[in-house]
Amino acid sequence: MSTQPYAGEMTQLAGQLRIVMVVIDAMPHRHVSPNLTPSLWRQARSGGRAPMGALSLPMSVTYANHAAFVTGADPAITGVHGNHTWIDEIGWAPAPKHGPRAPTLFDLVGESGGASVMVAGDQKLVAQMGGGRADVHWPPEGRLPEGTDRCAFGYASDVAVLSALTDIGLDVDFALVHLNEPDTTSHLHGPDSAEAFEQYRATDTAYGEVITQLADGWDQTLVLTVSDHDQETITDFNPVELAEALSDVSGVEVANDGTAALIHRCASDTHINDERLQAMIRAVDGVEATSALTPDVWMAWTEPGRAFGSTPIPIHGQHGSPRCRTQMAIVSGGDHRVAAVARQIEQSHPSVLDWAPLIAGLLQIDGGAS
Repeated sequence: MSTQPYAGEMTQLAGQLRIVMVVIDAMPHRHVSPNLTPSLWRQARSGGRAPMGALSLPMSVTYANHAAFVTGADPAITGVHGNHTWIDEIGWAPAPKHGPRAPTLFDLVGESGGASVMVAGDQKLVAQMGGGRADVHWPPEGRLPEGTDRCAFGYASDVAVLSALTDIGLDVDFALVHLNEPDTTSHLHGPDSAEAFEQYRATDTAYGEVITQLADGWDQTLVLTVSDHDQETITDFNPVELAEALSDVSGVEVANDGTAALIHRCASDTHINDERLQAMIRAVDGVEATSALTPDVWMAWTEPGRAFGSTPIPIHGQHGSPRCRTQMAIVSGGDHRVAAVARQIEQSHPSVLDWAPLIAGLLQIDGGAS
């Protein structure tokens, strides 16, 4: 698949409509304001904003929600319940190594004769979102080029994403742009820290530059600006050791995902019934509650201020629990269809699963996205 800049003219899947999804990782809906994030605020005022934000999947983590953004498919279909996916022959495996098991918007746009672009600050999202099927994706093959400016966790900085965008034409049917730095800074310092607020301002400025790059063709552009999850402050670094507590239970395997954990139970391998297993999980110090995602996959989440793990990890922000499910959701642009989408999200509480079908409908892609 080509990783060179797309040089063609905008295709006409739906009357020259260009849809751009901008994902700002861990940008809190609650912190979007005219003073802190003026670029986001201007887009919300010119178009529309979901007043309560949107709702993530039950596991408020990066990879599951990004798979949902481009498939509109439930994790029971994609296999991506959190940052891990269950593979019978392997067990819990990192989700980006396997990607979503459902058609993505990149697939559908390509099959319909359109063109798409993906530029991601988190290089693992190229595989996680099926971005290799886009006409252009960056970083190439999901590997950051040597010399790329990176954040403290090794992902591309917002500046690096903007630099990549200058060499990639966005005159396509569907483009996805991902800015990662708010997530890194919130993990390191907490989502309500001074450092996080400084990063929100900086990323808002970068977002404003993305919008500026869309000026040519704005009258045929619809921008969906979203976040994948919120974050919560960690106050107790002592880990909630759920995996260790269940290590001797046959047929049960745990994957830690911040303030939530995935639990796979194989009914044929365990002699413990559901009620007994739930009791065992809830008896672990620091566990607040559990919920079944499918008959075989459960999730548990911590009490506020705690995170799952086996050793203390001194980071001040985490996510995963239902407390972090609120997503930012803004629609803007110069296309005449923006007003109808704005009314739709202003009068509802949209789900992360709603965006791909909405985009597929607007682009008139046969087969939908779910």
